[in-house]
Amino acid sequence: MSTNIKAPGILHRYTTRLVAFEHTRNDVSPHNSLLFVGGLNDGFLTVPYAQDLAASIPSSYSFIEVLLSSAFSGWGHSSISQDVEEMGKCVEYFQSLRPGGKVVLMGNSTGCQVVLAYLSSEGSRPKVDGGILQAPVSDRQAIEMIYPAEDYKRYNKMAQKWVQEGRGDHILPNEVSLALLGARVTANRWLSLASPGPEHAGEDDMFSSDLEYGRFQSTFGMAGRRGVPLMILFSENDGFVPKAVDKEALVARMEKAFVDAGGQLGKGSGILPGASHTVKEEGEVRDEFLNRVRHFVESLERGAL
Repeated sequence: MSTNIKAPGILHRYTTRLVAFEHTRNDVSPHNSLLFVGGLNDGFLTVPYAQDLAASIPSSYSFIEVLLSSAFSGWGHSSISQDVEEMGKCVEYFQSLRPGGKVVLMGNSTGCQVVLAYLSSEGSRPKVDGGILQAPVSDRQAIEMIYPAEDYKRYNKMAQKWVQEGRGDHILPNEVSLALLGARVTANRWLSLASPGPEHAGEDDMFSSDLEYGRFQSTFGMAGRRGVPLMILFSENDGFVPKAVDKEALVARMEKAFVDAGGQLGKGSGILPGASHTVKEEGEVRDEFLNRVRHFVESLERGAL
């Protein structure tokens, strides 16, 4: 597959230094917005299914890739809290541009943390009409797969020491930073992602399989209480999930925390058979994924999940 891609669209500046790219289709004037944010190192057109999804959702929706300060390698010195604040500005922009239209948030990988934090964390921000988590995997458990155990412990201690010394916003040495997806990472962001035990208190640590159920209640449960419908799409063959993790049991815990708090789940929520982390597979696997997203956003428009 060629790495050269071009896509027709509109570049929106939703705040002074941040933009969003709206994929456009001929003779279509959508009034609803599906706002998408990718994972670590992602930006415009880096997620394989972006153009297919833009073409497959109902014509009443537009697919919009949101550039946050954390896009591409910016995640190394950003935070989920900052992402949520910026996403709020983007939501406000499109709600003003299309009064009365639906706004749905969708994240891939670490972008799922942004979406779930938007739906669950404290603070005043524009309300949205739905959320989609595609590949909500644990960054901590993925990091533990990347680094030898002794290195992981040593880097955690280094970052903790730096934070204690007031150097949390300083970039860690290259041996730590560049090994993690090639980005330079601050001590604060390292601890948020790596979330060392026993507390595992990192802001990013929302999806780890070993978290106490109360943590899921504080995120998924809080989102459920706020009444925004949600769909969870967990890839069966996600390479960033340890083999020992029972994916179905993990998703069931997420869904239970959400539903028990009063949340409405989309009918397509659950495991995506045969799918990798970014659903890079073409054919039946991707078609199933696209169909689930399309049906979910259609149901939000109809008001009937």
